[in-house]
Amino acid sequence: MSVEGRLAALSPEQRALFERLRQRDRDPEPPPPAAPPPVRRVSGPDGVGDWPLSFDQERLWRLHRDHPGLVSWNVDAGSHVRGEIDVPCLLAALDVVVRRHAAFRATFPVIAGRPVQRVAPFLAPAAAVIDLTALPAAQRERTGHGAIYSHTRRPFDLSQGPLVRLALVRLGEREHLLLLTVHHLVTDWVTYQILFLELMQAYEALRYARPLALPALPVQFPDYVLWEREWLQGEALAVEEGFWRRELAGYPLALDLPGDRPRPPVQSQRGGLCEVRVGAELSGRLRALARREGATTFMAVLSVLAAVLGRLTGRERFLIGSNGANRARPELAPVAGFFLNQIPFAADLSGDPTFRALLGRARRTALAAYAHQNLPFSRLIAVLGAADDGSRNPVVQVMLLVLEGTSGSRAGGLSFQPIALYDGNSRWDLMFGLYDYHDIGLEGPLEYNADLFDAPTVGRLLALFYRTIAAVTADPDLRLSRLPTAWPRSPPSSGRCSTPWPGSCVRSSARPPS
Repeated sequence: MSVEGRLAALSPEQRALFERLRQRDRDPEPPPPAAPPPVRRVSGPDGVGDWPLSFDQERLWRLHRDHPGLVSWNVDAGSHVRGEIDVPCLLAALDVVVRRHAAFRATFPVIAGRPVQRVAPFLAPAAAVIDLTALPAAQRERTGHGAIYSHTRRPFDLSQGPLVRLALVRLGEREHLLLLTVHHLVTDWVTYQILFLELMQAYEALRYARPLALPALPVQFPDYVLWEREWLQGEALAVEEGFWRRELAGYPLALDLPGDRPRPPVQSQRGGLCEVRVGAELSGRLRALARREGATTFMAVLSVLAAVLGRLTGRERFLIGSNGANRARPELAPVAGFFLNQIPFAADLSGDPTFRALLGRARRTALAAYAHQNLPFSRLIAVLGAADDGSRNPVVQVMLLVLEGTSGSRAGGLSFQPIALYDGNSRWDLMFGLYDYHDIGLEGPLEYNADLFDAPTVGRLLALFYRTIAAVTADPDLRLSRLPTAWPRSPPSSGRCSTPWPGSCVRSSARPPS
């Protein structure tokens, strides 16, 4: 049927919706909101004292309180390290970084029935050094990965701390496994980059007796907490809340994917993992398409995922989540802490657009959402009236992360090769944690809810994801109704899916900070 025929077949209501979508596709990006005020130093040079929690820290603290045995909020990064490590210098360097950042010295005791963020002058990080050189060489790496895995499974005591841990497994004189584990209450992705960079700078200074040239921090994390509570009220809060009410009006807050089992009344967070490997050639084509359309790689992958989920569910409107750095002021850039915020992106597939048009919609949606990423997710849940029924995450059940990646790094006379760490949990129904490597392409783990899905099912979904990328990069003017629909009978060869067993370290392409 021709385009004119399709338009003639629409009802008056459908025609009005189509015209609104077409006009929106022509509209320029909305102007950004007013810049937030500067963050003032209130807490003193080291942030010592009792402070409130940020809005999203409060939500995460409640989740931990209600499920203290879960390790879903342990954030781990592991590396295979080659070179001669000076262990006392490494441990002393970690102490330097902990002294520098208030977030790493925080605990969360309950005072008068409410949690407080208590920052100590110093709180020694937990450190474990495990020497496996007495074992036969063939057994060391597997045993070392088992030891690393067991450390990822240890919960934190939020009231006592410490909330920063290091484990170092010695495989040989010049070969180690290094694990850093930090509770999410005091870290996020950017904070891990800060931690690793400053740890290596301090290690080099200590090992080679050089001065440590780290500039003084302009503020500490408690200053951000007080600033957030002071700024996000009145007109500023109304602007942010009003944007999200309008942006997500009419969008369902639950997305049910076709699975192998019904959703249980309470999610267990039992998970499985697939390796995503898009490949250098296909990733390059997707990046090139994004550049031609004035979009980012994230926007392109978001559009592909939206097209796949639309085909699988039959939905035209749904939400896909991602994370925002949420560091709205330059003085927050070097500060460690839990700033990260979840952002729901509205996927609108109505009107059977071409992929090029869908990418344009995703671009405008993403730019507007990033301009309003400062509303805490806990406040967004309240604004939208989302039910937290225990069976699923509120608002967002599918997450997409696309981060810049490097395949290795060198510092302090050491080379670091990332190792994948998977703790067996799934925080969302699906979570794509992709890294954009410009030499090997998009890679990373796809975590899935094993209460709902079996590994072959997720493998077929992943194969459809690859086929969709191939189709839209070959012809971006394909309408969504012409994209691949059938799931292949076997999982893709460019990635494997599994449910890990205790003691294993599932290999994927997830990268730690570098």
